[in-house]
Amino acid sequence: MICPCCGQTREIAALECATCGARQIGQPLSPPDILLPKLGPSFSALACGLLVVVTFLCFWIFGNDMKVGRALLVWVLGDATKFSQSLLQVDPKLPLYRIFSYDAYRLGFSLSAILLPLSLLGIWLGRRALNLARTAPARFGGASTAKMSIALCAGLFVIFSAVTLTTIPDALARGKAKKLAATRAKMYELHYQALQKYYREYGSYPRELSDLTRVNAEAAPQSDYWENNFNYQPLSVIASKGSAISLSNYRLVSAGPDGLFGTADDLMMVDGIVIDGPVDPDLSTVVPVPEKARR
Repeated sequence: MICPCCGQTREIAALECATCGARQIGQPLSPPDILLPKLGPSFSALACGLLVVVTFLCFWIFGNDMKVGRALLVWVLGDATKFSQSLLQVDPKLPLYRIFSYDAYRLGFSLSAILLPLSLLGIWLGRRALNLARTAPARFGGASTAKMSIALCAGLFVIFSAVTLTTIPDALARGKAKKLAATRAKMYELHYQALQKYYREYGSYPRELSDLTRVNAEAAPQSDYWENNFNYQPLSVIASKGSAISLSNYRLVSAGPDGLFGTADDLMMVDGIVIDGPVDPDLSTVVPVPEKARR
């Protein structure tokens, strides 16, 4: 039996606990006639699955400026009530939003890092509860609840896994597009805030980006999103009088995500216009003037 003082096991016939020294003052209570099985393991598995469902629904309905929640209210109440009309006055296109599946799909991917482990935990808890109910039915119950929990969590795991796997390519493409857009923004900032400023003051583009310090434009970005320096090359046009060389054009190149120049992911800006595609690093930086223009 278990000692009520220290919790250690001791012999029933012993009058004193060998661990803590507590003395027995009466006969131990007889076991109950009916012993109810424990339902804690099976309900824990069910609670895990319900937590996944509730978490997803809360973010889906109350997130994104509550567009889903407001659209559901208009759909349930109709557009004749005063409350629905007030919602429609704020956003008349509310019933036309195709946001239910879109928001669900987006949230399924955003919350997959949390909901997938919770679903796996629910499956494990359900299998454990089912195993306890089968091996010790007198002590543990809830076999049907455990089976339902396993089915619920397994279904949720399959759904969120499918959403995640189908969304990963689009997510990678969107991430790459954002990085390219950030690089283009840096190139335009360098053009308008530094190179153009230098050209207006000196009538020529600088030979190197380090020359931008002459117009206090050294704070302009000189590297792309991936922290790789731009390849700047002024394009020379020979003047018609004298031997002066006017750097009236330039080429600015970002190596892109791979960090290598001359590949398909390069970004090139020529005189403030961004051109996507591979760039030949050996392309001559001198633009010759036709003979008629020299005469």
